[in-house]
Amino acid sequence: MAGIFNPEVHTLPNGLQIIVVPNDIAPIVSIGILYKVGTADDPLPLMGISHFLEHMMFKGTKNVPTSEFKKIILQHGGSTNAATSFDYTIYETDIAKEYLELILKLEADRMANLSFTEEEIKSEKDVVFEERRMRVENHPFGQAYEVLLRALSWYHPYGIPPIGYPHHIQNYSYEAVRNHYKTWYTPNNAIVIIAGKTNLAEVKPIVEKYFGSLPSRPIPKRQRFAEPPHQGITQHIEQRNPRNSLIMLNWYYIAPNHRVGETQHYYPLIVLSQILGGNSTTEFYRLLVEEKKLALSVRSSYEGDSYEPRPFGISATLSPDMDVAIFKQALANYLKDIVEKGVSEEELRKAKRDLLAQLAFIRDGNNSTLSVFTSLSSGFTIEQIEKWADYIQAVTLENVHAAAKAVLSQLPIATMDLYPG
Repeated sequence: MAGIFNPEVHTLPNGLQIIVVPNDIAPIVSIGILYKVGTADDPLPLMGISHFLEHMMFKGTKNVPTSEFKKIILQHGGSTNAATSFDYTIYETDIAKEYLELILKLEADRMANLSFTEEEIKSEKDVVFEERRMRVENHPFGQAYEVLLRALSWYHPYGIPPIGYPHHIQNYSYEAVRNHYKTWYTPNNAIVIIAGKTNLAEVKPIVEKYFGSLPSRPIPKRQRFAEPPHQGITQHIEQRNPRNSLIMLNWYYIAPNHRVGETQHYYPLIVLSQILGGNSTTEFYRLLVEEKKLALSVRSSYEGDSYEPRPFGISATLSPDMDVAIFKQALANYLKDIVEKGVSEEELRKAKRDLLAQLAFIRDGNNSTLSVFTSLSSGFTIEQIEKWADYIQAVTLENVHAAAKAVLSQLPIATMDLYPG
């Protein structure tokens, strides 16, 4: 099978990687500057500082006045945003192709010349505190989610939300933010990803013009606390909140990912997740939701493209008048059947079809293309991304059965039930 995105790739002498995915569907480009640093790389007393630095990157530089970055892009009809995860930070801009050079000039400038004051650090801490209140303290499930993260990762930094805890935010100082910026924001720790109506021949001289003179620097090795065995312990989290009108049930199982553990299960687990909760046409959904009417919806999740393993999840939403005990027993029976007998050939065929269809939709969108290449921050290669469809097609019934037995025959490491108050 041919490649999926067929990217054009080049690396500058200073280590900056350029990835261009031509797409002539519209005269626009999506530009992503990906830095291989996230919350899991933050110093322990300063967890969340990667997210805080993301905020400060919109302040200003020696050449762009404070808070003018977004305004310049808006004035040219574009939009810009950023996101910090456990494993990476990305800055994205969607804009007409004619302003591609402007955005690359701005991004190179703030990669090297970010400028902010002590007072701006202080005021932005208030902004992040408010963001945390909105996402956690004032969100019906925010606090339960934080407890869940710690139940899933006792020592690993994946157990702390990317925004950090209040005492972390309080610890951010001018010096700490500057040091984090100088440590990780360097060309040899970044990737310029561009999708849209352009090509490498057009992009390369512009990137060289603005980024080529930026010096590379030594990058720290990613060092994270290893998660110890959970020794067969299942932690149960339960929350009742009057702002919640439905019942939400969640199960989480230890699973390998693409680079740690029994990595042969990585692609089969992607397929298994699609079979269990990919959409409303799966047998899992039909049986528990449509036929037995035990739940309003069922889903599954598997974030195997993270730098280090995260759990395989199953979740369900029930109305308050549905019987939780009956649903849990039906789910246990269904999973036991999959562990013992596997799935059907038809389920495998439909899962592969749907996964490949999702891939086609991603390929059609510039912004979605950027999100795929963020996996480069987690140890994937471009070749692996390009061959993803081949790997999915190669998954067999035996592979899915082996993965299901390896993961779902264990007790979950955590469960979480959220109820109306």
